Amino acid sequence: MEAPEQLQLIMEPLSKVYFDPVIVLDFQSLYPSMIIAYNYCFSTVFGKVFQLERMAREKDNSIQLGAMKYTVPKPELVDCISKKKLHCSPLSSAFVSQSQRKGILPTLLREVLGARIMVKASVKHARGKRLKRILEARQLALKLVANVTYGYTSANFSGRMPCVEVADAILGKGRETLERAITLVNEGNYGGAQVIYGDTDSMFVLVAGATKAEAFAIGRRIASDVTKDNPTPVVLKLEKVYMGCVLETKKRYAGWMFESEDDEEGVLDAKGIETIRRDTCPVVAKVLERSLKLIFTRNWRGLSVYLNTKLSRLRDLPYTDFVFSKEFRGEYAENAAVPQRKVALSIAADSPAHIPLRGERIPYIVTDGPPEATVISCVRSLPEFISDRNLQIHIIYYAHVHILPALRRVTDLLLLTIRWHAEVNSPCFTPGCLTSGSDPWCSFCVDLRSAFQYALSTISREERLRAISRIACAHCQKQPLCDMNRCQNHACSIKKMWNSLIRSRARSAVRKHRLYAHTSISDS
Repeated sequence: MEAPEQLQLIMEPLSKVYFDPVIVLDFQSLYPSMIIAYNYCFSTVFGKVFQLERMAREKDNSIQLGAMKYTVPKPELVDCISKKKLHCSPLSSAFVSQSQRKGILPTLLREVLGARIMVKASVKHARGKRLKRILEARQLALKLVANVTYGYTSANFSGRMPCVEVADAILGKGRETLERAITLVNEGNYGGAQVIYGDTDSMFVLVAGATKAEAFAIGRRIASDVTKDNPTPVVLKLEKVYMGCVLETKKRYAGWMFESEDDEEGVLDAKGIETIRRDTCPVVAKVLERSLKLIFTRNWRGLSVYLNTKLSRLRDLPYTDFVFSKEFRGEYAENAAVPQRKVALSIAADSPAHIPLRGERIPYIVTDGPPEATVISCVRSLPEFISDRNLQIHIIYYAHVHILPALRRVTDLLLLTIRWHAEVNSPCFTPGCLTSGSDPWCSFCVDLRSAFQYALSTISREERLRAISRIACAHCQKQPLCDMNRCQNHACSIKKMWNSLIRSRARSAVRKHRLYAHTSISDS
């Protein structure tokens, strides 16, 4: 069987932050639409044109088709050629038209997509949340079946019915359809619209100087014209409009999304960047998401204040914001400095029955160490970090290796420079005070009565949270008295809150304040 030759179209974007509207248009079920529109199927393919020509010259009726030899019915081939009932794919594979023979895959997909439309319509009239969830799941399952049909034809290693000629025809026609749509937009009269990015079945159209309402109107015109330019059932849909968009590179972008012109507030929509990636820690996602919102609204002063405040007070965030959760890939080299491997080995040493499985995500955290320490030597598992209160989070590592590089990938496109130097001392305990001094008070707040009252109120709030945590944990364990510190469910939100309360600086702040005159606060 020959190797596949066709690739989907993925344009190299012009890396930039766009403040003008960017219209995102998407072909509805592109590959199923190609199969139906052009009658692509195992039962309708004759083979590649050069093979048919060679067959005619050598007077041999068999050619290689997919994974097997195929005997071409010459009379039927001649009849289709004479009646012009053949269609050639972009890579010159010949298929018969629907008027000659309806393919099995197109017939199957028509029924699947028709059933999905029927199920989606019934969702609107369904009574009860349970029935609606069932119907919604069914229509998503039907959508999945339709979208993976192309995969059945191209799975030449593990599949049961691969056929390169059919797979390349589907992929090539989808690429050709997207290219024609891009040409139509760039050469058409759409208010100076320009395609700045295209990916498989979608394209991003920049409309410089347009308002949100004008962008939606232009997007609908483009969708209508492209749909008319293609056979049924190929449909181009207007998905959304970005009022502010950053294109980093292929498959890495984010935008301030509006799904209709009536939406008053946008929503951050991202793909491939740290705000949605599972291999980074929550603090990176949160800082980047908030920064993008400020960038898209051009609030440069707010961005500066936010980053300065957030980076200076990273130590005040809960430890759960610094937990990485990366996939364990099983076997590693003996000297591989991989955090997942180190944590997995420590788990296996404690209990061989709890060895992580391949594909399992392993949480870990990076702690402070000596100046010459390597990152791998500072990696700790969550139970190890929680049990040792002397371990502190490596704030400088998180800021300079993860947070700032993620921000700079965006700000470098704006010619903005982010410089931040970590303070040697911790910031003052008082909210909003960025003065660094002796931990945990600066020279001004250490005598301030309002600062002392804030610390006391923080302890009071934490005591209420401790009581709530104990009640919730006792209810979960079905025991009136339970030891919170012995609980090993580190994924539990109550356990996470309890561990964060244990590491709170509030009690230390009260004791080190100059207005503290007695020791009536317990250490429970």
